Amino acid sequence: MQPSDFGGASGRTRAVLRQSEERFRLLVEGVKDYAIFMLDPHGYITTWNEGARRIKGYEAEEIMGEHFSIFYTDEDVERGHPEEELRFAAAEGSYEEEGLRVRKDGSTFWASVLITALWDEEGELRGFAKVTRDITARKEAEERERLLDQERAALEKTTDILESISDAFYAVDGEWCLTYVNIKAEELWGRPREELLGKDLWEEFPEEVGSEPYRQIRRAMEEGITTEFTALSPVSGAWVAGRAYPSREGLSVYFRDVTERKRAEEALRRVREAERRRIARDLHDGPLQDFSYTAAALGMVMLQSEDTELEERLQAAVAAVRHGAQRLREVVNDLRIEDGEDRPFTEVVESVVRRNRILARDAEVSLEVGEGVPRTPLGEKGTQVSRVIQEALTNARRHSGARRISVGVRMEGGDLRAEVTDDGAGFGTDGSPGVGFASMRERAALVGGHLEIESEEGRGTSVRLRVPLPQGIPE
Repeated sequence: MQPSDFGGASGRTRAVLRQSEERFRLLVEGVKDYAIFMLDPHGYITTWNEGARRIKGYEAEEIMGEHFSIFYTDEDVERGHPEEELRFAAAEGSYEEEGLRVRKDGSTFWASVLITALWDEEGELRGFAKVTRDITARKEAEERERLLDQERAALEKTTDILESISDAFYAVDGEWCLTYVNIKAEELWGRPREELLGKDLWEEFPEEVGSEPYRQIRRAMEEGITTEFTALSPVSGAWVAGRAYPSREGLSVYFRDVTERKRAEEALRRVREAERRRIARDLHDGPLQDFSYTAAALGMVMLQSEDTELEERLQAAVAAVRHGAQRLREVVNDLRIEDGEDRPFTEVVESVVRRNRILARDAEVSLEVGEGVPRTPLGEKGTQVSRVIQEALTNARRHSGARRISVGVRMEGGDLRAEVTDDGAGFGTDGSPGVGFASMRERAALVGGHLEIESEEGRGTSVRLRVPLPQGIPE
């Protein structure tokens, strides 16, 4: 080979290298998904590609010569992180991390960064190659997955709690569709949750519509307040006590079977009522008869006395005995009201009002019975309603100073409504309704009813009772 041939080969090699470098430069400049650019040994930008322009927002002419720390957050710049990256890359050959970077418009994005140190043949640092990829979408997906994992873990924990509690529990959304049913609710309802989830609560349990739990649960949803109920469930046939809690998602209801407790209470109530009847009978046959005999005997002595002063004293004694007998007769009548379970309901109410008219010497007591009110015996419900009416009348007579007392009973849908209103002294929000009202509330709860007491100082008191009646009761 001639010497000129070597020169020609060398020229061709240089040309090939230049072509290769040009193709590589064009390749790098054309990449759009990666920001690929060069830094001098001090971190100043010397090249710029299309991917860098698209990801970071700078045109080549406005970014060339700028320090690469322009892509970092103020916090990273203040702690010298860009320079630290270059030192690490120079010492170890490369540096890689994922972190926040800043675009030209000030917005931030998640970036995967690789910085590689570039050395010449003499071992001198010529600069750095920097490759940046926008991984914001991946990071957001990872964050969503992390949040979903947290939500799943929280849901599993909540589910474990709801499945382990002794109360039955269910939740509904704002459209009354069941969103959760725990195992205890499945047991009480006798239906698997798979049949219920996503279904309308009232369509699945239409027999509940109109019941006291139905009213209180709807009230919690509509008024946004926590409500309570104790009633005989038309679904399970058991006594249930529960609470309804409103939330942004809908409603959560906890309830439990209290049938055994109710049976114990009912047994105790019957023992007490039997004892009341025995006491009433003993008082009537004993002390009340003694009072009557004493009053008659004193009357005879008074008629035979010729001493005016003694006659006056005897007259006072007779009045006192008769007053005591009257008060004792009131007690006997109160104790005997339970004897009316088998009597027509309207007859029991009329009897209660009639007795109170006799006892209310200074007040007018009126009664209004609406259409549709059952004139048949109502059993336990009728007894408790008449008892509430009696206690309300007793409070009005003895404590309110009322001139007018009105009693009303009427039907409203499938509910029996009773109301006792007086124009007496009343009591304000700071006043106490007294023990009698607590007893009325207990009686209302015993028959699945709801009691409301409204009073204003100087404006009287209203006691309203609502009791659901079974379907098919004749008027």
